[in-house]
Amino acid sequence: MKNAPLDRFTVCLEQGLLARLDEISAERGYPSRSQAMADFIRRALVKKEWKGGRDCAGTISIVYDPADSRPGRGVEKLVGAHAKSVLSVQSHPLRGGKTLCTATVTGRPAELQRLADALRALKGVTHGSFSIISPL
Repeated sequence: MKNAPLDRFTVCLEQGLLARLDEISAERGYPSRSQAMADFIRRALVKKEWKGGRDCAGTISIVYDPADSRPGRGVEKLVGAHAKSVLSVQSHPLRGGKTLCTATVTGRPAELQRLADALRALKGVTHGSFSIISPL
């Protein structure tokens, strides 16, 4: 938000935390402590909205071996059953012969969590992740 009005505040931290904040900021590529803190606050707000049940946008990602047909069929079945929540599905081949499948989703957090759990539980899925990106 370029040129957005800013609120300023002072923060007192126990000794050692500021150095840890600077380490995290550098590792994650934040240009400033303010940018890091703003991102941390936004993440906390998303988590609060998620717990409150407000509609959110997110992603569900799974990895599987395409030689096993079960995950692909399972993804197709679950995406069809949750079509109102699924905006898109992308599949990409990975080195080593695995496939990365990512679904972009919107809806109530509890519904999205159930879909993510069902996708991760498919036989043949080796890894899975669910991330709420933003409240709507």
